[in-house]
Amino acid sequence: MSNAYINILKPLIGGKIKKIIVDPTPTGDVYMGLIVENGKKTYEIVGLSDAEGNGAGHLAVTLISDFSKRTVDSAAST
Repeated sequence: MSNAYINILKPLIGGKIKKIIVDPTPTGDVYMGLIVENGKKTYEIVGLSDAEGNGAGHLAVTLISDFSKRTVDSAAST
């Protein structure tokens, strides 16, 4: 296993899931993920795959400053 994967995910340990992301895309696919707060930092975690959707996929972990602008499934964000 690559240390790069561990380093990408390590900042999420101990974090709290605050919201879920469910955004439709123009192609009809759904952009889905989570907003995780850990201390004073907030991360957006999104599941991604290759264009054909047949790859193993990966997680994109992005440090963000304002997640309030994200479209969120209100029923699941409480």
